[in-house]
Amino acid sequence: YRSRLVWNLQMSAPEVKALLDARAKLVVLDARRFDEYATMSIPTGISVPGAELVLNAPSLAPDPEATIVVNCAGRTRSIIGAQSLINAGLPNKVVALRNGTMGWSLAGFTCDSGKNRRAPGVSEKTLEWARQAAQRVASSCGGSVIDRAKFDVLRADAERTVYLFDVRDPGEYQAGHLPGAISAPGGQLVQATDQYVGTLGACLVLVDDAEVRALMTASWLRQMGW
Repeated sequence: YRSRLVWNLQMSAPEVKALLDARAKLVVLDARRFDEYATMSIPTGISVPGAELVLNAPSLAPDPEATIVVNCAGRTRSIIGAQSLINAGLPNKVVALRNGTMGWSLAGFTCDSGKNRRAPGVSEKTLEWARQAAQRVASSCGGSVIDRAKFDVLRADAERTVYLFDVRDPGEYQAGHLPGAISAPGGQLVQATDQYVGTLGACLVLVDDAEVRALMTASWLRQMGW
């Protein structure tokens, strides 16, 4: 998958605006936190925070001829999000919106506000595809999957700091989570790792009942040297 790199696949705000005005086959996915999306978003945009993209994009863009535009406020999360979809092997053309909502505003276009478009539930078929894709990506980056017994062994090691991060949506975390788990939505954990991890050389364990978000987040953390 590394042969398709997203920094060669970006669209400017005027290019995206022209496609929206022409009613082209275009799906805009906002990779930021939901509260950021609700404050300011690209017209027609749907809130799909970073780690949720591989899990939800197939349902939101079922037509392989549709172009998927991933945006954030600037560039980091849109590039990581778009590259995640490319890495996962989604058949659609995937691009990042250059400079995100900031670029949209600087181009003289009006952002939406107060929107609450979110991804629907995931079908079993889509979930299975996403799991296989995420497993393939994580494995290629050296990510591994452990069971509860292995986790207990890691946590019992007094010589090493172990973090347990729940990378699901904060609402899912609040509804119930493993004892000791810290809420760290996957996209935010990748973008601002230093806000969550204070120990170099620590062991990072990610938990997600769908597996997809943990695997995709792990792939990026591995590439970042964790």
